[in-house]
Amino acid sequence: MATLDQAPVCAAAGREQLLANFSRPTLVNRIVAVIGAWKSRFAVMHLRDFDDAQLADIGLQRSDIQTALGLPLSADPSHYLISARQNPLRGTKRF
Repeated sequence: MATLDQAPVCAAAGREQLLANFSRPTLVNRIVAVIGAWKSRFAVMHLRDFDDAQLADIGLQRSDIQTALGLPLSADPSHYLISARQNPLRGTKRF
C-alpha cells in the first residue's frame, strides 16, 4: 500500500482527529475547573478584608493574597495559598 493511498482525500478529512482531542468530557472538566477557579478567586478576594494578625493566624501574609490574585484568571489562587502556607522556608514562625 502506497503512502498516497493512506493520505486524506481533502484537508477536512483530518478534522475528526482534531475534534477528538476536544472530547465532551474533557471540555466539561475544563469548564468545571474554570468555574471552580472563579469561585476560589472570590473567596481569596474576601481574605483581603482580614487584618495582618488574622492572616498570620492562618499562616499567610498580605503579599500572598496579592500574588494569588495576580495569577491568570484560569488559575486557582487557592492552590497557590495552600503551597505558600506549607512552605517551610518562608521565615515565619509556626506553632
